[in-house]
Amino acid sequence: MTRMPVTARYARVLLVGLGLSGVAASARLTAAAAAFESGALGMLVVGMLLLAAAACAALAVTSLVLSARFANGGGAVRRGAVAVGWVITLGGPVAALAHHFAWGAGAALGVLLVALSNKAATREWFGRARPLPA
Repeated sequence: MTRMPVTARYARVLLVGLGLSGVAASARLTAAAAAFESGALGMLVVGMLLLAAAACAALAVTSLVLSARFANGGGAVRRGAVAVGWVITLGGPVAALAHHFAWGAGAALGVLLVALSNKAATREWFGRARPLPA
């Protein structure tokens, strides 16, 4: 197999989209923390916002790095994509309850990423033999 299968390409596009949305969410949470008025619990809320921003940024970087390694990555890249999909699947409903219902859309995208990453064609793509680097 010399060409990446459609399921792997869609999973890669999903990873890029989720990574870019993670960067945007991280920026939004950081801006909210910077603009927050401190009061009795102000520093606690700012800390929670910054912690959520750091988690979004880490997931975004992971998604973008995995998508960049999709073309020649091995089984670890596929397992990483599945792990990112599960984190997004489980984190989407939590974020929807804590922030806004629109964050729940991540759960559907996470399930789709897990399903695409576990398809037989995608498994075959990541399980193929690769030439040794020169």
